[in-house]
Amino acid sequence: MQAAVLKGIKNLLIEEYPLRSLKKDELLIEVASCGVCGTDKHIYEGKAPSNFPIILGHEYSGIIADKPTNDKKFSIGDKVVIDPNIHCGYCTYCRRGQVNFCLNLKALGVTLDGGFANYSIVPSIQAYIIPQNFNLHNAAFTEPISCCLRGIEQADIKPGETVVIVGGGAIGLIMVQLAKISGAANVILVEPVEFKRELGLKLGANSVLDPNEVNFIDHYDEITKLVSDVIIECVGSKDTVELSFQLSRKGSRVIIFGLAPSDHNLTVNLQFLFLNEIKIMNSYLNPFLFSKAIDLLISGRLDVKSLISRQLPLEETNKVFNTGDYSSIIKYQIINNSKEAA
Repeated sequence: MQAAVLKGIKNLLIEEYPLRSLKKDELLIEVASCGVCGTDKHIYEGKAPSNFPIILGHEYSGIIADKPTNDKKFSIGDKVVIDPNIHCGYCTYCRRGQVNFCLNLKALGVTLDGGFANYSIVPSIQAYIIPQNFNLHNAAFTEPISCCLRGIEQADIKPGETVVIVGGGAIGLIMVQLAKISGAANVILVEPVEFKRELGLKLGANSVLDPNEVNFIDHYDEITKLVSDVIIECVGSKDTVELSFQLSRKGSRVIIFGLAPSDHNLTVNLQFLFLNEIKIMNSYLNPFLFSKAIDLLISGRLDVKSLISRQLPLEETNKVFNTGDYSSIIKYQIINNSKEAA
């Protein structure tokens, strides 16, 4: 098969890659669609850990092409989505139900070969069947949605609250929709790119603001009436985390969701936190939330089709990583043109 193999930092090659035989608890997936995540970019640039050589890509859907003869749970031809995060089940954290902190955690597309390939071998327990009539390009959003659901859990949004989303990329625009579903009365999207702000309004934001606007904070205080219950940072940079604290008000809950590069550090004034009872939380992976993400997608309550900016065939994967400007893109997908997505 062909695969996009990351040999080392910024060294990604499209090449023939051998497929080994399946083990008794594995499936062979013909990949239909694999989203490109910020984590992929960090690994490519050497700003997040991985193993080399590695096939990146952890947001993927596909069709079962082969399975062990003794497997009765799946059929060849089933449409599936893949949860990339593999926990051991027996370490201290797994036995406490905190599987996202598993001491032996592995992840398809991060530490194990993932979805930027024609085919992917996955543990059968990581595959989830979806309806045959569900679009596989849309289904590839299951993993990021499941992670967003963890962020929403951490945010603990209550009906009627004001929620501020910092960043209008794919994650931020999913968060806009989830905040509305969670009962937020006022959802504000903070995003410098105009077309992303416009899409945010379409997807349910009550207001949008450009952080580069001269009177930005004045407009922000006017819209929020000095109440910001929840701020969810969805970019992953020192600057946007600092902005999130700047946007917090008394009693705010700040969720640092975006994955920042490993060299980004933060200084926060401790008296500011003390006087305002600012609660700071992070969100890591998607513990026990994959099925809920699938149910939300199938229900039609989330619009993910609008988030797909560009789809590229596998052989053009390098174009995604070599571009210097992502401001015009919400979500890239690497697709297998031989697979019918609908």
